[in-house]
Amino acid sequence: MRIEADPALVVVDRAHPSGQTRKATRFDRFTALVVLTVFGLTWPVLDLLGRNAEFFLARRSPKGEILWLALVLTLAIPALVATMGSLPGRVGYWVGLVLVTLTAATLARLYLGRLGIPWWVAQGVALVGGGLATWAFSRFASVRQTLRLLLPAPLIVLAVFLFAMPVGDVLREPSTVTGSPVTVGNPMPIVMLVFDEFPVASLIDPAGALRADRFPNFARLAVEGIWYRNAVTVEQQTEHSVPAMLTGSVPDQSLIPVAGQYPFNLFTALHSVYDLHVYEAVTQLCPRALCEGLASSVTSLSRDVAVVAGHVLLPEPLSEQLPEIERSWGDFWAVARDFDARAEFSDLLSAGQRTPIDRFLDDIRTTDTDRPPLFYLHALVPHHPWQFLPDGRSYPLIVGLNPASESGGWIDDEFLVAQAMQRHLLQVGYVDHVLGEVLAALEVAGIYEETLLVVVADHGISIKPGVAHQRRITESTVGEIAAIPLFVKLPHPGTGAIDDRRALTIDILPTIADVIQADIPDDVEGVSLLGPAPDRSETTTVGPGGGVTYDVDGDEKLAVARRLEELFPGGDPWALRPRGSPDLVGAAVDAAGPEPAFTWRLTKPGLYDDVDLSGDVIPVRVGGTLNGDVDGSEVLAVSVNGVIGAVTRSYVFAGEVSFLAMVPPALFVDGANTIELIHLTAGGEPLLVAGDDVGGSA
Repeated sequence: MRIEADPALVVVDRAHPSGQTRKATRFDRFTALVVLTVFGLTWPVLDLLGRNAEFFLARRSPKGEILWLALVLTLAIPALVATMGSLPGRVGYWVGLVLVTLTAATLARLYLGRLGIPWWVAQGVALVGGGLATWAFSRFASVRQTLRLLLPAPLIVLAVFLFAMPVGDVLREPSTVTGSPVTVGNPMPIVMLVFDEFPVASLIDPAGALRADRFPNFARLAVEGIWYRNAVTVEQQTEHSVPAMLTGSVPDQSLIPVAGQYPFNLFTALHSVYDLHVYEAVTQLCPRALCEGLASSVTSLSRDVAVVAGHVLLPEPLSEQLPEIERSWGDFWAVARDFDARAEFSDLLSAGQRTPIDRFLDDIRTTDTDRPPLFYLHALVPHHPWQFLPDGRSYPLIVGLNPASESGGWIDDEFLVAQAMQRHLLQVGYVDHVLGEVLAALEVAGIYEETLLVVVADHGISIKPGVAHQRRITESTVGEIAAIPLFVKLPHPGTGAIDDRRALTIDILPTIADVIQADIPDDVEGVSLLGPAPDRSETTTVGPGGGVTYDVDGDEKLAVARRLEELFPGGDPWALRPRGSPDLVGAAVDAAGPEPAFTWRLTKPGLYDDVDLSGDVIPVRVGGTLNGDVDGSEVLAVSVNGVIGAVTRSYVFAGEVSFLAMVPPALFVDGANTIELIHLTAGGEPLLVAGDDVGGSA
């Protein structure tokens, strides 16, 4: 087949002897765009995804779905771009040149961005470079010939992604059972609950005592079981901390959390004796042949890949508007969407966090098997997005971005960071609610007394001003990242006990094996927590940046609890207010005094016009913007139906003076609710602020 050249692309190649005319064909444009798209668009995205296999494990993506994504990115998208740029005629010629310029500029900007220069400088230089690349492509046959030689690039990139990156281990993961089953001398029901991003400091007072009034179900476990108050995780990252629990040994940092790389684990060891009901969130240590799990949709995968691609490819001002991708493994829009429709919000909650819990509870309630059951759930709570109240209801986020969050860490503003901690503590209350549901389900199934129950967290989270990363283990974040809850209820619960030995997450599997009288390999590093306390004089928790070694006295978590007590007296998450401001929560609104020199606008006023207290969603997060003679340091009170529910402070974000506050749900009534804003002046005189088209407010 002969490919005719576009007349518009007939040029003289001055680099060629005698200035011989060379013809740039449509095939040249097709080739150039395939190569530039692969290297400038496809490879950066696949490189990030391929190195983070947990992205696919967390959504339990089938192998065919991963392969489909790889084919779309390496073959379909480059072919589509190249086809658009190689259409016949003059229009096709100019479209092709524009696409060559843009793809070449994107490729240049990716590498310039690594030099640390300002984004606008990198973008400008990249556009100039893209233009020069297009000129060279049009001018020199040698450039076009080089691009033709690179035409196999899509197949090479596809092969690297599938065979030379960690994601390839997921694709090669056998579906058959691996490992060696163990003998069990004392079989009984086993329930293991792993909560996520949950420091033990969120449960205790400054003396280290459990806040029983706030967390009655954890208090019940402490009475009927053993609370290992000095427990820590040996690993910072979920993809390593969970395998440590399930294998009893500190994992190799190079491994990904799949059964093929951890052939001995709790599930492969007990599957021949136990009926497995397993819901893993980030790992796949239970082989697919044994555990089906919950898989996300192709739509969800496509949406999340688009967010990842945006972060990789777009200039900084645009990528900053996208949801963060550093703090979770998927459902990125869940922390950034502006939820107008309650049904839409509830559906997202169910898909992301609640559905696995509901399935887990149903499995317990309906258990009916001749074999003892093993129920395992890795629940993504209290992990953000923080959106649950202690009673299980949720609230609209009203604004997508957390004003205190910055590049995976926290800004230096103490009050804004404390508001993030407030929402975390409310969600910890929801964790206690979930634990209560599990205990009730075990009682409904008639197996609570005989069940071995383990409740633990994979790691904690650091929520304090100036922290560079919320989940990074450092000497100053040990109390938040390493110190975690660990409760064990033995069969036929008796008098509770607090055990202050240094317990490690690698001790969980040996403890389970001890109770059910199962033989485990000698090379398991952990020890049973029911035996003599091992001589541990120091502990190391490992993260991607290395390990941090610290003492075993547990003082770090008490320091965190003391800081929380200052912000939330008595552990009450609703008691937060700016330092030095009056405690007005529960007081009636007093509209005395002149109006202040600014007005305000309520965000999403329609949320308060028709509140349904019996529903799943209640708008307890109230926010708005201030207009006029105002700055980011105004102390404000928010009232609901004439009663002050919160004292807060304004802040400047994205060029606007705004405020946010969490108000107790007890202040709301069915139907329409009145929201008012009070300015607390330096002299202490409360001034009612006039609303500006604020809907439900006065």
